[in-house]
Amino acid sequence: MSDADPGDAWLPTTDQIVMASERAILAALDTNLLLAARTLRAEHADALCDDKADEPSPPHLALAESILILATTLRELIASYRAVTDRMLGDG
Repeated sequence: MSDADPGDAWLPTTDQIVMASERAILAALDTNLLLAARTLRAEHADALCDDKADEPSPPHLALAESILILATTLRELIASYRAVTDRMLGDG
């Protein structure tokens, strides 16, 4: 896993929260994004795998795809922030 790979959910220890309190809310956000993405993939599994390049996706699928892209991007940013914070504080 690279520094930017969000992987599974991560929960900071009490000491890590003391060192950088933002870790708690970022961990909660990361976990919620992971659950939202998994739920959307489960709900629209067949439709999201369907490659109909010549037809636009229905609005609800287009929005689900956009949410998945944005959730992945935000989780990568959170993972990168965590990696930098861990290196800065030497507690990762």
